[in-house]
Amino acid sequence: MKCLVLAGGKGDRIWPLSRKNYPKQFIQIQKNHSVFQETIARNIPFCDEFIIVTNRDYEFIVENQMQVFQGITYRCIFEEIGRKTAAAIVLACLQFPLSELVFVTAADQIVEGDTYKDHILNGKKQAENGYLCTFGMQITEPETRFGYIHHKEDRVLAFVEKPDRETAAGFALRDDYLINSGMFLFRIGNFLNEVRAYAPELYEACKEVYKNRKIRKGHSFFDREQLLCIPAIAIEKAVFEKTRIAKVLQSDFYWKDIDRLEDLTSTEIRTGTPGLQVASGCTNTTIVNQCSRRAVVANGLEDVFIVNTKDAVYVGKNGHSGNLKKILQENPKLQPFFEKGRITYRPWGKYELLIDEPNYRVKKVIINPGNTIYNHKHLYRSEHWSIVQGTARITMNDITAEYFARDNVDVGADIYHQVSNIGLDPLIIIEVATGEHVSEEDMVSIQTPDLTESELGFKAPPFVKLSPAFKDYLWGGTKLRDAFDKNCDYDIIAESWELSAHPAGQSIVESGRHKGMLFGDYLDTIGKEYLGWKCKPMASFPVLVKFIDAKDDLSIQVHPDDDYALEVENEYGKSEMWYVVESEEGAGIYCGFNRDITKEEARERIRNNTFIEVLNWIPTKKGDVFFIPAGTVHAIGRGNLICEIQQSSNSTYRLYDYDRRDKFGNARELHLKKALDVLTYEKYEIQEFEDSIVDTPAYTSRILSQCKYFECMSYKIKEGMEIEIKEDSFMSIVCVDGSGYLCENQVRTEFKTGDSIFVTMGNRVLTVTGKCEIIITHI
Repeated sequence: MKCLVLAGGKGDRIWPLSRKNYPKQFIQIQKNHSVFQETIARNIPFCDEFIIVTNRDYEFIVENQMQVFQGITYRCIFEEIGRKTAAAIVLACLQFPLSELVFVTAADQIVEGDTYKDHILNGKKQAENGYLCTFGMQITEPETRFGYIHHKEDRVLAFVEKPDRETAAGFALRDDYLINSGMFLFRIGNFLNEVRAYAPELYEACKEVYKNRKIRKGHSFFDREQLLCIPAIAIEKAVFEKTRIAKVLQSDFYWKDIDRLEDLTSTEIRTGTPGLQVASGCTNTTIVNQCSRRAVVANGLEDVFIVNTKDAVYVGKNGHSGNLKKILQENPKLQPFFEKGRITYRPWGKYELLIDEPNYRVKKVIINPGNTIYNHKHLYRSEHWSIVQGTARITMNDITAEYFARDNVDVGADIYHQVSNIGLDPLIIIEVATGEHVSEEDMVSIQTPDLTESELGFKAPPFVKLSPAFKDYLWGGTKLRDAFDKNCDYDIIAESWELSAHPAGQSIVESGRHKGMLFGDYLDTIGKEYLGWKCKPMASFPVLVKFIDAKDDLSIQVHPDDDYALEVENEYGKSEMWYVVESEEGAGIYCGFNRDITKEEARERIRNNTFIEVLNWIPTKKGDVFFIPAGTVHAIGRGNLICEIQQSSNSTYRLYDYDRRDKFGNARELHLKKALDVLTYEKYEIQEFEDSIVDTPAYTSRILSQCKYFECMSYKIKEGMEIEIKEDSFMSIVCVDGSGYLCENQVRTEFKTGDSIFVTMGNRVLTVTGKCEIIITHI
């Protein structure tokens, strides 16, 4: 199940704790962590990946706060402008298979209680049965700041947005109203079908905007102009109060939305404030002191809320913090204090402003491991750096040296300088800037490519295990879960993408210090040099390895070659190799034409439904190998379990799909014009490798496929063998039978049937022990 975290919102609700550049969901009000981080931690037991929707301005805050979680897979959706919850949820759902379950929650809520898990598991069960679930909370007191759910038993009747006090008081006396928690749980296919039915304009706009999204490091970026094309509507109004499959789950765990300063008076909320605070003779008075060197003393006060931060103090009567927006409008001089706090986040980490005077400034700079403040200079100020913690690589005017804790560095004006954290702990620097101009505007930068870990001196592990991305195509079965022990809760698993950096489905690193990272991000992090010199000129990672479980026949299809795909689809073409892992009696494949035909004949046979008559049918058995060049018409028949090695491409053109619809009622798109443009119309000849089998006491090997894109070898290991790794290419190892161990020096990992391992290039030797069959692929 995926967890969709809605983390937008501005920072004007609980000022001065929050600011526009540091909104409430990210501030530390849960001891030493934020409610955003609490939201992630709370849902780790239920979800295998987190999708975070937030404003583009908070990109670096999210990335910094997610670093406390090891082994967590996440990706973000960054919006330049918010369009309410419906757009955010639909855009997030469009990137996943229709069988995926999604739990939607806001990032600015406090949730506690042992029953939380029970309600989430119940919601998951209801979603698996086709319901769209929303969670309703009991009304403890009339509240005008929240929405309400009008219900009859578990059926949603309507949503009421922020009623007046009299109406809210009436709701509290009835048993058919609940507070709307803003949490939802559903299966994507069911949800999108209801969006298409009840909010078609929203659905079509989101589809179009999603197609044109920008992707960087696995994250999706949507600009203002794109988002303005989408209707701004809440998901409750767009779908949940219209559909007949919505179900409200009455929940009894503790829930609190952080919407104003007064919400921080609850004993369940721990502000973690470091400063001394004393309330003498006070009643109903709260003090929040964020300054460790400043004491706050209240004497004889009643119904007062006090917040002391390093640059602003708020004193107000309880219940009046809602006037802060009006106060800001009436006092424009306060604008700088509402805009920014003392902490600023950057791609490399963050800095805290300790002293800010016209001619000097002191900052605490924290650079995360493997990150760099890239080459720049200052025209009107000089800087003195004192390294407090960590190891730094600093370059000044092309002279590079390493520095450690207690070292000091002087950086004069007009000197280009760059600093990298080359250690495994945060690098902490106290920076003192002096000069006639010490603001952030005094900076001249040089455009510099991002440094990889390899360039910073980090050594990548020799190999990492991977976990797959799953696909739920309607022809799939359950063998990948039943026989290969794949961890996926889809009803059917058609494909598992074992080694993939393709945006349509990335595998995930399962071992090492980058556990949880999307494979494409991992490759960018360790550096392209670890792929081998043959991959250096390639625009993207070149291969994709998958398992295919064909419980039913796949569509009749064809893939384009590189020239056509690069021009039309903006990606490489697709040639592929099939290795038959299992084959039921009577199973087979369609592969190419059984004779030469023409484009006109193909078009006519598609029209009169006789196309299959000219296809080449080949019965299959375990161990068979087929190479399918781009342009070859093909289809895997039912009863085959296949390991496929292919170019990293998702360009598939369907010619015929048996007029099928998936379980959500959707017909699959055909691509007749494109397919006819790329088809090879000559008779298909099976690629064979004579005398390619080598039998030794330790193993039996054979060549499965050799083409300009990849080479595949099968090794049936009897006890053990050594694998020579070279500098020209990485290796992919996938186990199709048995189990064993992969070792290099002191690094050792166990593998079993269905496991996939990525091996970096290099002049070295790996050892494989056990009784197993593996397929090794390299460029």
